[in-house]
Amino acid sequence: MDKLDIQILTHLLNNCRKPDRQIGSEIGISGVAVKSRIQKMIQNKIIEEFALKIEPPVLGYSVLYFVVVGKEMDHILDQIRLVGEPFYVVPCIGGITVCSIVVKEEPAQKMELAQNLLRDVRVLSIFEAKNPEIRSDLTKTDIEIIDILLKDPRLKIEEIAKKSGFSTKTIARSLEKL
Repeated sequence: MDKLDIQILTHLLNNCRKPDRQIGSEIGISGVAVKSRIQKMIQNKIIEEFALKIEPPVLGYSVLYFVVVGKEMDHILDQIRLVGEPFYVVPCIGGITVCSIVVKEEPAQKMELAQNLLRDVRVLSIFEAKNPEIRSDLTKTDIEIIDILLKDPRLKIEEIAKKSGFSTKTIARSLEKL
């Protein structure tokens, strides 16, 4: 790996949908060279996969965080699962674990339920993540496009249009909104 590969990876980490040509123009090589380097990094297992990250508020969900102390993490996670599915679990030093769940409705009620379920666990904090004011006005079209992108986040607009049956203009508008 050289400096150009690292620059390409940096661009992909920030936005894996950025076109090869745009990455190339920003780092001083052709789009074809970028594509070739990406393919080489995939073959060499430097890049395992591309992933689409969707913020829960976009889908109308809230995120609750739990900061707990305990060695019985399986038990703690079983209790938390009664409120929502953990999607982020980070063990920290001193037996402290931070866990987050996504909930659809009534985050305050879910926090109260969690406190009751975790009464035999030392809970340092339960709080709702501040909503970053992300729009959650997704249409059926947006959801279909997201579904396609979840399978292959690097698809070009034309390929998404072909798979979805929507026009490239509709795809571009939806991606801009997202």
